[in-house]
Amino acid sequence: MPEPVLFMRGFPRPPFEHPSALQELFDDLKTVIGLSNEQFTELRKHLTEAKGFLDPKAMLETIRRVVEDANAAEAVRRILINIGPSQVERMVTALEEGREEEGFPFDEAQLERLKQILKNLIRPYPALARFRKAERLAKITGQQLEAVELICDLRPIFDENRKNVEGMMPYTRLHIVATGEDGLPKPFEVELTHQEIIDLLEKVEKAKSKLETLHQSIKNWLPDGLPDLLLTRIPRKESSDD
Repeated sequence: MPEPVLFMRGFPRPPFEHPSALQELFDDLKTVIGLSNEQFTELRKHLTEAKGFLDPKAMLETIRRVVEDANAAEAVRRILINIGPSQVERMVTALEEGREEEGFPFDEAQLERLKQILKNLIRPYPALARFRKAERLAKITGQQLEAVELICDLRPIFDENRKNVEGMMPYTRLHIVATGEDGLPKPFEVELTHQEIIDLLEKVEKAKSKLETLHQSIKNWLPDGLPDLLLTRIPRKESSDD
């Protein structure tokens, strides 16, 4: 089948700039066409009543309560993540305008079914809206850390003629790489004294203790109030081989 390039201009971007992403969307839409009206009714009910934050894992678990087939459930999840309520009318219009193009992947019956599905399934579910807001806040509250390294080394101290080493000086360099506003990596380096390293370690331990207290407080105040994001996720403790 020819790649559906001719009518991709009407689709929201991102995430459908690339033809392969658009083709994946069409494959997902073909999959959900096979779901029954009863399943869509149950899906809307569970998604509307979902508590907390509908992160990808929680969303898939919610969908699997209605859609047992793993591939179909993943297709529904991707559609809900990639298409927002404000994009539905634009997508429906793009599908209608592309129906006469060569390579259009849906027949008339499927197109009508899709229009019904999109308008009824894609809705402003509160738990999904909360998760999207949490994602935005995680990105705008600061630059994202890409890498951090502490480099310890020795610097030789030469004599005036640069022929003999008269001493050695240990040093530590803190190397940080963050993602800038333009999406490009921004490196930063600073030399640390021994005392500054000790101070940094103490501050890290204090921050770790504060985070643990805040996490527990959120669980006590709002049992479903902590979004599962990289920014908020507590790393698992590695098991000891001792």
